[in-house]
Amino acid sequence: MEYRAFALKYRPQIFNDVIGQEHVVTPLKNAILKKHVHHAYIFSGPRGVGKTSLARIFARSLNCFEGPTISPCGKCTSCLEIAKGTPMDVIEIDGASNRGIEEIRVLRENVKLSPTYSRYKIYIIDEVHMLSQDAFNALLKTLEEPPSHVKFIFATTHPQKVLPTILSRCQRFSFNLVSLEKIAEKLKVIAKAESLHIEDSLLYAVSRAADGSIRDAESLLDQLVPVILEKGSLEEVFSFLGIVDEESLNTALQYIVEKDLPQALDLIDRMVKGGKDLGTFITALIEHVRNVLLAKVSIKTFNDLSDISPRSKDVIFKIAPSIATSQVLKILDLLIEAKELSHRLNTVRIPLELALVKFSYDVSQEPVPAVTYQTKTSSAKNPRALKEPEVKNEASTLQRMKQEVDLQLKDLQNNDDPIDIDDGVNLQEEVEDNILLGELKAKWQVIISDMQKKRAAIASHLSLAKPFASAGSMIKIAFAKRNYFHKEIVESNKNVKFIEEIISKFMNKQVGVKFILTDDAQSPLQNGSKTEGQSGNLQANTQAKESGSGDKDFMNDLLDTFGGSYHTDSE
Repeated sequence: MEYRAFALKYRPQIFNDVIGQEHVVTPLKNAILKKHVHHAYIFSGPRGVGKTSLARIFARSLNCFEGPTISPCGKCTSCLEIAKGTPMDVIEIDGASNRGIEEIRVLRENVKLSPTYSRYKIYIIDEVHMLSQDAFNALLKTLEEPPSHVKFIFATTHPQKVLPTILSRCQRFSFNLVSLEKIAEKLKVIAKAESLHIEDSLLYAVSRAADGSIRDAESLLDQLVPVILEKGSLEEVFSFLGIVDEESLNTALQYIVEKDLPQALDLIDRMVKGGKDLGTFITALIEHVRNVLLAKVSIKTFNDLSDISPRSKDVIFKIAPSIATSQVLKILDLLIEAKELSHRLNTVRIPLELALVKFSYDVSQEPVPAVTYQTKTSSAKNPRALKEPEVKNEASTLQRMKQEVDLQLKDLQNNDDPIDIDDGVNLQEEVEDNILLGELKAKWQVIISDMQKKRAAIASHLSLAKPFASAGSMIKIAFAKRNYFHKEIVESNKNVKFIEEIISKFMNKQVGVKFILTDDAQSPLQNGSKTEGQSGNLQANTQAKESGSGDKDFMNDLLDTFGGSYHTDSE
């Protein structure tokens, strides 16, 4: 027997076979029972949710020799021909390939002819929004006053493209995306009928990948059959489909909540080596974390979710109480920022790993020492970074460094005179007078614009900050705590020198610059939905792309921050 695809083989044949569209099926059945059938209908909704299938079932019910009935006999000539796809009086037209006025003129002439043997001549026009303007106008008169033996059923995924004059003459029904649970139930029925032994976790993964389309889910399951018959592992199946299984998402979520950075990074490494698409993974992870947020702020909404399996719901129920809502919002922001940054860097792994590091290692909670003690090694700048389990040989060195710092701090406390440490950093700060602050604020956007012409990347980072205070010739520039990464980039020696030169030029005097962190509530980003600083940032990125130097500056800043080096093929 010739093989038939699942989407065709298990296509709905009666009203009761249609899943997820009860709000459409019930009115159509009532219209048949009460003999109140309209002359034109329009079915709108996403692809693969049953619009054309329901149109055929409706036509079958109207033309059944024992009808009109909501339970077609399936034995009469009309029912059999519709089931085979060769009916004489049910004409299906593809609007995409028959969109011209000539095709509609032929339709208008044929409408006048009576049906061959059926009760009605029914026209099903799929993708009706593809008809041209002239074709719509030619159809309008026929649609307004059709013969009593003619019914029209239009299907479209873009109802907004259909002329309002056409819409006003039709009864409209909007189809919904099918819930994950109902898709999974349909796939279980198909698997049982085909004698396929498939785990529920795989069926839910396929259902989620279908994104609400029952036809897509059936096609994906059809693709799985060769892999399943070879008794492939779940990993091979997920790799074959290019989808992320919920178990990996649950594991990643557990690592994030526990701030188990080594395990989280190892999971990403395994996914990369396994050929998984991190772009798909980060999108699915954002949705998964969003489900945790719903579980914390609206348990009813979470319980009503239809795009998540019961197993994952149980995992989230257990995880949600162990993380604060503010922390959930933070990781969501970081993941969304990482996804956006991945388009600039043309890689997903680095931004994703950086987001996890930022979340697990919160510098805003680090105590600020009374004295800034700088060393020649960049690793001492962040002692907590040395607390990885594998860095055991450096523990004694770190302890000795800590003891040396404590001794020097003790000596400084016993000395009344100010002492400079490491290139003359003064321990006694001047009293803030804010004399230069007002003038700097007034010129800030002009300064940022001037920086864009010379080093667009630095201007982009600095646009996230704002003048905060001044003491004599020393100016303090503040970043929000959540933007500490940008602060670290502009704090490198070469960047500070460049910024001081530009600001000094506009202030007409030599000034020094110091960068500080403030609460997020004081961030310039909180003052409006799109501040001038953000506009400057966007402009900086645009100019950087035009000049071809923005990405290079950005990569150099990343290398400065992480202590790396840049090599070209010529080196």
